[in-house]
Amino acid sequence: MYRPVVALAAVLFVLALLQAQESVAQWSANPGETIRNAFGPAKNKGAPVCRGACGMDCPSSCENEMQFECVGAGTLIRVNTFSCGTHQGCRQHDDCLDRCSQEHSEEYDCQAECHAEAVTDWGLEMAGSWAIGGGPFDGEPIQFEYTMDAPGGAEAIYRCPEGARQDCTPTRDGCRANGKPVDPVFDSFAGGVAGTVRVSGFRSGRVCTMGGQPSSVCQPAVDIQVSGRDYCTQSGGKQGCTWYGFEFDYSDANPAEPLICQTSAADEDFLGGVVSKVIQSSSPDSDSDMGKLLGHLQEELSSGKSMDEVFSGITVTSADAPMKEVAAPRETFPKPGVPTEVAFNGVSGHVFVPIFELRNAAPAGTSVEHMVRCSQQGKPVIETAFRLHFGGN
Repeated sequence: MYRPVVALAAVLFVLALLQAQESVAQWSANPGETIRNAFGPAKNKGAPVCRGACGMDCPSSCENEMQFECVGAGTLIRVNTFSCGTHQGCRQHDDCLDRCSQEHSEEYDCQAECHAEAVTDWGLEMAGSWAIGGGPFDGEPIQFEYTMDAPGGAEAIYRCPEGARQDCTPTRDGCRANGKPVDPVFDSFAGGVAGTVRVSGFRSGRVCTMGGQPSSVCQPAVDIQVSGRDYCTQSGGKQGCTWYGFEFDYSDANPAEPLICQTSAADEDFLGGVVSKVIQSSSPDSDSDMGKLLGHLQEELSSGKSMDEVFSGITVTSADAPMKEVAAPRETFPKPGVPTEVAFNGVSGHVFVPIFELRNAAPAGTSVEHMVRCSQQGKPVIETAFRLHFGGN
């Protein structure tokens, strides 16, 4: 009697131990699953997403769709959905990275360990294809849904624009006006976390000009036709452009700290995106010159600057290169796109952020969607989206 009981207890203990280890080790989703707000373990300044997808985080090979979901009378939340290819090798690789990040310090190079393991187990050709989001895949895509940008983050609350009504159906939620679907607009972030800037009267869309200068959001819209009917002064003189942007009233701001804005494009340059993620996920050695450079790049990227902006300020010369005469500074002009920093003029007030895009920035017929997010001291303040259509009237 005694020995079977002991044996059974031992077996149950081992099974429990293995189950506990598996729950810690496996962060990846399985083929065909739909999961919401699933993040890997946080390391450095962020938590990885789309665990189990082939590629880094949610690669550009995933099908991405932004939808809205009714959560109450007059309110909706944004649901960012990624449909990503997966394979056992990709799931093992992500589990390796996430397990490694929990077992080692931030200085340990988990990327090198897990990449080498994938190459050893599956071969260089397959591992290389998976690294850029390619196949082969071994089952149905995984559906990743995100209503927040970080574990425990605040959800953005949206509302229907003036003249539109909320339309909640079994197949798709949103807003309608005059019988046609219209885009919801940002309202606020849920939660009311202490220290968060409070926003009201948010408006985004087409910006009108007065005396050649942007004045206010005069036409609420998500779709912006970059027709070049406006003019912006650049190095080549006046160029055709289109003004758009956003504005809002605010309170409880810290006027000593700026609003930090970042933008992400659905069709962003893949190599730039990969390099940026590798830089931000690495652990710099502060004692070496390369470590100091890596730390500087992380700070620049975290401030909201793009890869182009970060590397445009870096000059690399060899040790035996002759000294060059420093050229006189050239006249600078405002850059197209979202400004990375916006000042608050007081604890409360009004913020207007005009943005412009040059007509010749993309071929006619091109459409690009930008998601803009702004925060103060790491806490979200606003988010909004623009779909730029080049060559329109």
